[in-house]
Amino acid sequence: MGETASVEMRSPASAAESSEERFYSSYSWCLNPVLSLRELLHRLREELSRFERLQAGWQREESRINVYLFICAIACTVDDYLAWHPWDLSRIGAHFPRLRRVATLAEWLLNLPHSLRSLVRDRRILHWRRSWDRCVDEICGVLARQELPEGSSHRDVEAWASLAMTVQSLAGAGLPARLLERRMRLPEAFRCQDLTHHDVFSLGQRFVASRQKSKKRVVVVLGVRTAGAYFAPLIKAYLSMLGWPRVSWFTIRPKADLSRWERHQLRGLRNEDAEVLVVDDYPNTGRTLVLTVGALRQFGVRNERITILVPRHQSRPDWTLPGDEGRTEGVTLITLEPGELYKAALLDPRSAEPLLRDYYRDFQDARIEESGRVDEINARLWRHYEDGFHVRLKRVFQVRLGACGHEPVLERILAKSVGWGWLGYHAYIIGSRLAGSVPRLIGLRNGLMITEWRSETGRNNGGMTDRNRVRVLSSYLVKRVRRLPLAEDPCFDSPDYRWTGWDEIVNILRGVYGPYAGRLKVRALREHLRRYVSPMPALVDGRMGPDEWVEDASGVYKVDFEQHNFGGAELDVVDPASDLASATFEFSLSEREERELLEAYASESGDRTIADRILLYHLLHGVLTMKRALGAIGPRLSPEKQEQRHRRYLSARNFLVYRMNRFSASLIRRPPAARWSKRLFFLDLDWVFDRELLGFPHTTFSGLAALELLRSHGFSVVLNTGRSVDHVRNYCETYMLPGGLAEYGSVFVDSVHRREMELGDAEAAEQLLRCRDALATMPGVFTDPGYRYSVRAYRCADGRTVCLPPAEMEKVLAGCGCDRLTFIAKPETTYVIGKGRGKGTGLLAVKRYLHCTEDPVVAMGDSDQDLEALEAADIAYAPSNCSAMVRELAGREKCRVMRHPFQRGLLAAARDLLRDGAFSDNRDLLEPDGPSNPGDLLAALLRAADRPRHLQVLALLNRRGL
Repeated sequence: MGETASVEMRSPASAAESSEERFYSSYSWCLNPVLSLRELLHRLREELSRFERLQAGWQREESRINVYLFICAIACTVDDYLAWHPWDLSRIGAHFPRLRRVATLAEWLLNLPHSLRSLVRDRRILHWRRSWDRCVDEICGVLARQELPEGSSHRDVEAWASLAMTVQSLAGAGLPARLLERRMRLPEAFRCQDLTHHDVFSLGQRFVASRQKSKKRVVVVLGVRTAGAYFAPLIKAYLSMLGWPRVSWFTIRPKADLSRWERHQLRGLRNEDAEVLVVDDYPNTGRTLVLTVGALRQFGVRNERITILVPRHQSRPDWTLPGDEGRTEGVTLITLEPGELYKAALLDPRSAEPLLRDYYRDFQDARIEESGRVDEINARLWRHYEDGFHVRLKRVFQVRLGACGHEPVLERILAKSVGWGWLGYHAYIIGSRLAGSVPRLIGLRNGLMITEWRSETGRNNGGMTDRNRVRVLSSYLVKRVRRLPLAEDPCFDSPDYRWTGWDEIVNILRGVYGPYAGRLKVRALREHLRRYVSPMPALVDGRMGPDEWVEDASGVYKVDFEQHNFGGAELDVVDPASDLASATFEFSLSEREERELLEAYASESGDRTIADRILLYHLLHGVLTMKRALGAIGPRLSPEKQEQRHRRYLSARNFLVYRMNRFSASLIRRPPAARWSKRLFFLDLDWVFDRELLGFPHTTFSGLAALELLRSHGFSVVLNTGRSVDHVRNYCETYMLPGGLAEYGSVFVDSVHRREMELGDAEAAEQLLRCRDALATMPGVFTDPGYRYSVRAYRCADGRTVCLPPAEMEKVLAGCGCDRLTFIAKPETTYVIGKGRGKGTGLLAVKRYLHCTEDPVVAMGDSDQDLEALEAADIAYAPSNCSAMVRELAGREKCRVMRHPFQRGLLAAARDLLRDGAFSDNRDLLEPDGPSNPGDLLAALLRAADRPRHLQVLALLNRRGL
């Protein structure tokens, strides 16, 4: 980096620093940006009164932007309130197209009482909302005049005074409490997508350039909320300033129901020959825009009258409007390219240098120097910008600083987009309060945070040394709790706000009831989760991976410390347990390290209930990571990045399985050590001991009860599964099982004697290596590295794994000369194993290994792959969810099919085997008291999963119970 500067040489000018510190100190409340309407009105009046006291030009500009953001947020929040309906059955119509009309009618009937009440109750609110448009138009006019060279400052003074009076009048109108408590939706464009109001004006300029001869035409600007509530009035103000005489605007949320006023405005378009401008922020798939075009067409607006104005994101550089069977044909599309953004221009060295001179004004010479290494860093950062909408615009500069009596020094700094107006001020507050734990903060201007650029050592080498990580993680998270506290969790009691981490947790937990019945338990689950709201809410970090840390001679520093908390793809959670769970997963902490981390955090922070809440966030982080990683795999990514996502998916899945195993094992008595007996019970895992109700394999209470019952009667439970050897080892260690067969009889794990024995021959093992290598060269094919004695291969499509077609697999085996191999094709995956291997041959091999060839053994399984094992066993069982071929085996009296499915079937088999219907030893497990911590909550849900169907139906009638 060049010579190292002294502390005095490296410090920014104190005048600039103190000016920013005084300004941003008034906005500490913005650490929680999810403001209620009551808070929005209060902050707006506060901002208007502060404006006249501001002296610096940049501060007055920030204040104008803040007023604009507040006023548009208020309009958007009230519009969402007026459009809200209690029932939404659109998903039923989407899943079952034939029922779409029935669902629409049912939704209308269910919402009718609310609509009739609103017709009377909300009339005054609707009138207030129409009056509020005066405030929106006034502030957008102020910003539009500043954008134009001939803008009049005298008119701005008059408009500001008029705006203040109107706001004062309307803010005291006595709105109902139910509206005042409603939370704003964060505009992602200005919180996490690098956009500014200048970019909206740039879109307007592009439209004007394409319509030079259309000024006399009527124009209606239709904003797609949330972003459209901020964009549409700006476009209207801009066109009006340019002399377009007949311009109006309104907004809708096309994915939700329309309010009566919105329908009225849409109907008005039918009788006008107006051009409709649809404005929104970055499109992803474009589905929202297609829905908007469909809504306009439904109200008689032809596609030829529609123009769409949107910016393009670097991750979708070739995005265009979806065709969708001609539904958007004739629509005009106007875009703003990524390199044309206002902040992209600010990051040009010629634009950035004057600001940097302001920060380093105590130096006689402060200028940006070219550097080949810095160019390489910036090229990498720009490529990273393509990874998704969550990546922020940023650039590294090398600054040469010179002062009398000192040798010139070089300093590298990072300029990073962090939001617009008050929606970005949290970055300055966090950076200043976490000083010493994050890169040194230099300043924040124009939505760009300036910090020192730390060495890249951490990003290349895993962030921090193993010996430091527990101490550093706990210290950092405790500092966040102490210095970035929040007064409340803004999202738990605001289910209408948007989809948040709480919704994800509920969505995961309701899986135990099934995909449809679970929807009826949402309210009960939220009520039970209320006691797990953090007692110490804080602004979380949200991204705790090793590549988010840098370590050098001066210490360990957390980067991206301000980004992943609220808005966009974030979960909007405020519980430090979320960061602790994330760190546990991302750093692959051992059980001992995790315990040390929780103990250190609890001791230093005073958060005594963290251990009760952490499991919920393990589930949340693991399930979301798994879904996001799998969903991100696609042709847009390079093969290397696809494999990175794939490995992350597998890591998250294993994390969930192992954590849930640890929890489940804590619910039953475990022997002090695993041991072998002559009574062997070979047990399949998937769909017998385990199910995937929570999105990954786990057992239920009946499975645990069966395991304890068998062990209490001297049985050695031997796993016999297609799962990987890693999974079998984990199950054996966690549940204290003596051993198990993994990968369809390819390997045997003796947990008692700590042995691992391959059951295949050397030639088949060598062919497996060739087959794995051949599959690795096939486009879009992934293999699971956890399978070391067989091969598990699949493709990823629509957020799930799918098997390779049998014909393709046969061709692969023939092509690489693998005549000693065969394969098992399941819908979600393909397994390649050695010929002659299987669960049956594995069972016989274990009997020989344990010298139990003359002793009767028991086996239980449910699939065609279990047939050999069931036939080889002296006593065989299957749950009622077994395959047709297993039932055929039962028809030959070689297997007993239980009346119950899944884990209830396993418990029934254990009881049948022992001829013992009594189960008093486990009554405390099967009927726990009401939940008092997440462990008890999950235990109750695992018990609920085992209910017979008729009891499940009765339980659904109890709206508060689980």
